[in-house]
Amino acid sequence: MAQTYVKFKAFNDFIRFVTLSPTPFIQYVRLNDHDVYFVHIGFREQMLYYVELDKPIAEKYVIYNRFRDVVSFSDKLESDGQSVTVPILEVERTNVFNDYPPE
Repeated sequence: MAQTYVKFKAFNDFIRFVTLSPTPFIQYVRLNDHDVYFVHIGFREQMLYYVELDKPIAEKYVIYNRFRDVVSFSDKLESDGQSVTVPILEVERTNVFNDYPPE
């Protein structure tokens, strides 16, 4: 079965989408000189949502303030009631992408 995917144009849109998930987290892998951040959702009908960045994120967490619509980065967990903290999980290897970049 072919992989179904959505590539976001902007990282902020990707983060807005991820923070709506019941268990928000992001997976990161470097593939063919591309820094790829993605989430893989679904069991039967799997959908891959991802974004490419020009350089990797140095911090461990993405902080999205839902009220100010601001994305920031941190190495510490935030406990602000207005924000969602999204951990970035570094993947050593994956077969999620058959070829990268996908066509």
